[in-house]
Amino acid sequence: MAHLRRRGPDGEGTSVCPSGHAALGHTRLAILDLSPAGAQPMASEDGQVVVTYNGEIYNAPDLREQLESLGHRFVSRSDTEVLLHGYRAWGARGMLDRLRGMFALVLWDAPARRAVAAVDHAGMKPLLWASTADGVFVASDLDALCAVLPERPALDPIGLGHVLCLGYCPAPWTVRRGVRKLGPGEGWTWSPGGEPRSFRHWAPPHEAGPASEPFDPLWEQIVREHTLADVPLGLLLSGGLDSSAVALALARQGAAVDCTTIALPGAADEAPSAGETAALLGLRHRSVALEAGDAPGLLREAAGVFDEPQGFGALLTMTRVASAARRGGKAVLAGDGGDEAFAGYLWHRAEPRGVWGAGIGAETERLVASADATGAVRQRAMRSLADRSFLHAYLQSVMPRFHPAEAAAMLAPLGGGYDETVYAEWLAPHDRARAPWPRRAQLLDLAGFCAGSILPKLDRATMGHGLELRAPFLDRRVLEWALARPVEAGETDASTAKPPVRRYLAGRVPGRVLTRDKQGFSLRLGQPDLFSGMLPWLGTTRLVRDGVLGPGWEGFVAPDAPNREGRAFVLCMLGAWAEERI
Repeated sequence: MAHLRRRGPDGEGTSVCPSGHAALGHTRLAILDLSPAGAQPMASEDGQVVVTYNGEIYNAPDLREQLESLGHRFVSRSDTEVLLHGYRAWGARGMLDRLRGMFALVLWDAPARRAVAAVDHAGMKPLLWASTADGVFVASDLDALCAVLPERPALDPIGLGHVLCLGYCPAPWTVRRGVRKLGPGEGWTWSPGGEPRSFRHWAPPHEAGPASEPFDPLWEQIVREHTLADVPLGLLLSGGLDSSAVALALARQGAAVDCTTIALPGAADEAPSAGETAALLGLRHRSVALEAGDAPGLLREAAGVFDEPQGFGALLTMTRVASAARRGGKAVLAGDGGDEAFAGYLWHRAEPRGVWGAGIGAETERLVASADATGAVRQRAMRSLADRSFLHAYLQSVMPRFHPAEAAAMLAPLGGGYDETVYAEWLAPHDRARAPWPRRAQLLDLAGFCAGSILPKLDRATMGHGLELRAPFLDRRVLEWALARPVEAGETDASTAKPPVRRYLAGRVPGRVLTRDKQGFSLRLGQPDLFSGMLPWLGTTRLVRDGVLGPGWEGFVAPDAPNREGRAFVLCMLGAWAEERI
């Protein structure tokens, strides 16, 4: 429980079923129904069903009315109790299909001798698990799970290979051997003596449907539901389209929120634009400075709260803004998910083209796996990787880091297994080749980059400070509306991308919100060698001293290596993470 207190500092509880088949624990971040009636684990009136969960169910008031009409009696105002009654009324699948929110839950049904575990449609909340001879262990944090397992799991070269090459570890892998995590819209059931049996309760639409309802009223309804709370709410506001759309919807509803913006040095600073938006909409605003000198301390802080390492500098940005926003309350809204819902990423602009199947030549693969390879060889190997298949090209277009052969060479002390096939094969079940561009990429983003990188970044950075983040653009109803609509003219052009969002904002926010170049949330401090300059420190860490990285690792981040700064960051983050855990 100690490892979970950073996620839930307001209280904790446990529940052990009389048969001894299940034990549930929970640390609470009190957002809705702050009274003891909202505490978890929560049991049904007869004690036969017990649930522990993390998240928010935004349509809980509507579901509560439906359940009360069926004769169910409530003793709290908590959305947790909606899960208990919903399971009783509709079963696991029926309950999950009705939920509109973010969640990771484990429910024990004593009469059925069955556990049900599930995460929301987008994977906004984490759930990790391991099956052992002693049973199935589940947690919302890898550190907490490792602490209760009979034996501490070793590092997994496949999971770490993904971190080095993709910048994150996608489901079902983790960076620990034998530990798995649920992906978006996934769940499983388990009974004593058996193994978990997986199921999927949601998948995104991949074909255009009939004309749908207008976006504006749907959007404002969803943002209104995302203000469900018994604590003050804040907003993470940038100078871009997505968080401005959240701010506008809040302002039009008269919501009182504090807006927080990261202030970066130089031209990358979005604070003036965000402040102008907040002033126009009548919202309170403050900016929090982030300087290059803060990076080493933020790296260590992020390593403490991120149970799995990642390779994107946005982790540090998010860690700083979460720490600042927590001083104003326990819950914030944000514009994350707008790029997934409305095709805003740079790689959405053009579909990868090629004659797939070429792949990397044996000689080039041998050379790139050497610490002595030249930068030209490494560049050639990365280009050849994109020639292997559409999925390889897509992954290369998102956030390239190391080549799989390089990752395998650096992680050789942990054992083999990582290669070009493993690099991309996990994404194949989510690919819909007949979907139009950029919808095809958006579907892949939801399963990969969003679920594996963006959402863990948001969840760990905020919950690590006892702060809940809500992302209206990732609401199931927004995704279903956006992904099923036909592709509009100009949608893949940077200046006209996200047309529904632009139409909603037009004439209601400062003009430069609609015309500014996309910047994203990455770390932009104007210092080109910020993390490559920390590589000497990396050599002093346990990552190197304990032999997790093989000899000659420095050659893979030599000055002529492609994307050297990105490579340096993922190694530095991994080094800081290892200092906390090895």
